Amino acid sequence: MKKFSMSPNNIKKVTKQQQIVIDSNEPTVLVNAVAGSGKTSTLMYLAEKYKNGIYLAFNKAIVKEVMPKLPVGWTCKTFNAFGLSLVRQHFPTSRVNFKKYDKYINRGAGADFITGNHTCASLASKHMNMNGNIAHTSWKSTCDRFQIGYQFIGFAQEILERGKEDTNEISADDMLQYPIDNGWKSKQYDIVLVDECQDLNPQQIAFLGCIPTKRIVFVGDINQAIYGFRGSDPYAIDKIKETYNPVEYELTESFRCPLEILSTIKHIVPNIFSKKKDGIVHQSPLVTNIDYPDECFIISRTNNHLIKLAYQFIQEGKHFSIGGTFIAQLKRDLNKVFKGCTTLADMKNNVKYNYNKELSRAAGNRWSTNTIENKYESLLSIVNMASKPEDIDTFVKNLGMHSDSASCRKLMTIHAAKGLESPTVFFIKPDTCAYFKEKSRVEWEKQQEDNLYYVACTRALDTLVFLK
Repeated sequence: MKKFSMSPNNIKKVTKQQQIVIDSNEPTVLVNAVAGSGKTSTLMYLAEKYKNGIYLAFNKAIVKEVMPKLPVGWTCKTFNAFGLSLVRQHFPTSRVNFKKYDKYINRGAGADFITGNHTCASLASKHMNMNGNIAHTSWKSTCDRFQIGYQFIGFAQEILERGKEDTNEISADDMLQYPIDNGWKSKQYDIVLVDECQDLNPQQIAFLGCIPTKRIVFVGDINQAIYGFRGSDPYAIDKIKETYNPVEYELTESFRCPLEILSTIKHIVPNIFSKKKDGIVHQSPLVTNIDYPDECFIISRTNNHLIKLAYQFIQEGKHFSIGGTFIAQLKRDLNKVFKGCTTLADMKNNVKYNYNKELSRAAGNRWSTNTIENKYESLLSIVNMASKPEDIDTFVKNLGMHSDSASCRKLMTIHAAKGLESPTVFFIKPDTCAYFKEKSRVEWEKQQEDNLYYVACTRALDTLVFLK
């Protein structure tokens, strides 16, 4: 078979492992690709063999990155966007309402319906057909995962029944579930490329049956599965193997990280290697006088440390960026907790009061407990840094001016950093992953904390600094 011909503009040479994937003609393929192994470029080379294909991406950011690289005639969409295109063929005037289930849950359950229950009911709705009947037993695993009683499947049924009243309104879940339940099919494609397959949920895996195709290629990294808390199936790759029986290939060479950085995660991913050398790994105490370079990532497992650092940067007049969605959520939390407070002492007491109230409502649910703990640690840190109540409003307003993505010093959680890279990465309190791992009770939760550690370390191109 003729080998893939590199264009003069290609910088990297195709490795033997990449060439095997490119040359493969197996109808179903699973590519296990370590961090920085060139999985996207491999898929681009593979795409050039086909005139009519679709690239299914995990999020809009990947779509934006990948679309210009694909051959003419290809389609690149997120799962939801592609599902919506099928729905609109049957309901052209349908309106998208991403908050439909949230609205019904909040209306029906009231304020005492905690986060974990909310999530469970919403996710359970994905596993039911449009008549409100249980389509399969995936909802049981959802309830088990969030340690929520099975009675909440009844609440999910109620949600769907109410949803049917809005005949012209669909949610994000409906974009995939309607085609699944009704057997709607897209046009046929020569090949389907599925990126980040380790983060698929059961609904997305089922939706692939709506796409007629001659070939399907899954690409993912089981050690980068970090979205179990958000509904992704922690065993998605195992489910793909069970469903599709794919031929498996590996990409084990990292082009991104030098050997020195990879040595920090060998206990998690032993089969990763690199030809890059001269990387730098060192430790530093988390102090206020660290000289952060103009271009770097500052990554943390939780938001608390990021807030403290943002406060410091604002006081020092240093340019940085932080996620705009994070700022919006912080404003909502502040308004809720500090409403009616006139002194810092009142604010501190209100933080503690609401923290204990939400913990009581969580009733031992660890998913909710972790969320509550992280939120109120962040709020308390803001109060502790302020000298007067007005300082908090000033901080939040100033924070909003640092939500641009072009800034060099980027503050982000590990989840937000996934898929990104920087010459220098500062990893704040890496032992936090170990802390959450210790609190975990089931194996997939423990594994995802290791995965978060792995993702954080492998964002670094040259230098990795552990801030302890």
